[in-house]
Amino acid sequence: MKRYLLAVKYSCAIMLVCSLVFVLNILLPINLNQWGILPRATENLPGILFAPFLHASLAHLMSNFFPFIILGMLIAVQSVKRFWLLFIFFIITTGALVWLFARGNSVHIGMSGVIYALWGYLLVYGFVRRQITSLIISLITLFFYGGLVLGVLPSTPQVSFESHLFGAAIGAFTGYYLAKREVQYPSQ
Repeated sequence: MKRYLLAVKYSCAIMLVCSLVFVLNILLPINLNQWGILPRATENLPGILFAPFLHASLAHLMSNFFPFIILGMLIAVQSVKRFWLLFIFFIITTGALVWLFARGNSVHIGMSGVIYALWGYLLVYGFVRRQITSLIISLITLFFYGGLVLGVLPSTPQVSFESHLFGAAIGAFTGYYLAKREVQYPSQ
């Protein structure tokens, strides 16, 4: 039970940081969202790390809030260490891909790229690993969040489908790689 509470605690803490940053963005005389990812602009390279914590509106923040908590918790209940490693890895890799390949002349912000990476990881990991707990988590993820697949398609100009697409791809690749590695080398 303690492991489940820790999983929720860490996921909630990250989204509370996002909420605090959102409130500060409203209260401060500067627009913190300018520190998001501006593709191929070297002065905005730090945006790779900052972008997930920035949100354009309360609706944007809320649309990321519960999916992150739930998907993050599903990873953290299996391993808190893996959750933190994946969280950091997904921020860096998804952000770097957005910086390299996304549409220019727009700032990309929000936790959704990381959410899609968690989603892709959970889907692929369980099906490749074929261990009962991981498979059940993959099925739960598919059942409740299967509709996220539509988010990887360009639909709304203000939404960074690139973050979704790159996040899902890097998450799926990571899930596949780690599951295959664990099947091949079970003692590690």
